[in-house]
Amino acid sequence: MADPSLDPGTGDDTSGVRIDRGSTTGMPRWVKVFSIVALAVVLLFVILLLTGGGHGPDRHRTEGSHEAGAPADAEQAVRTVEVTTLDAMIFEPTSISISTGETVTSEVTNAGQAVGEFTLGNAAMQQEHAEAMGHMPAGMAHDMPNSITLQPGETKELTWRFGDAATLEYACHQPDHYQAGMRGEITIA
Repeated sequence: MADPSLDPGTGDDTSGVRIDRGSTTGMPRWVKVFSIVALAVVLLFVILLLTGGGHGPDRHRTEGSHEAGAPADAEQAVRTVEVTTLDAMIFEPTSISISTGETVTSEVTNAGQAVGEFTLGNAAMQQEHAEAMGHMPAGMAHDMPNSITLQPGETKELTWRFGDAATLEYACHQPDHYQAGMRGEITIA
């Protein structure tokens, strides 16, 4: 007959004293640690998405951006303005006049050999876009409601309903383009 003081599972002497050696079943410690770290990374990612921290749609909402206006459907445009980007780091034309509340389609053609960009906005929006572009690879396409990226020879349209009287810019934020003067002025009156 078996000794009743021995634990049948381990063969240990139990003689009335219960020793808790922890659970021998369940997940190994490394799996638990890995799960906690993975959960922390996911939570951090969700927090970044909810608080900004990136370059993407609706990330160009800065103080005073309502002055700049908002995207519009092409059917709402009352006119089309042709704009050309050139390798000489300029836009043609260099300035555009628009009426308050007017909806305009900008038909932008990249006549150069380098990737170009056409971004509408006030000074704060342009600065924010420039900072975000500093974290992106050169030439990365990232069309936004107020911005389009153009490959050499490409033509795209951006339709915009302009807001209050203001002076805005259209600019290119590809590496070193803005600093070289690749921008134009929009006068809304």
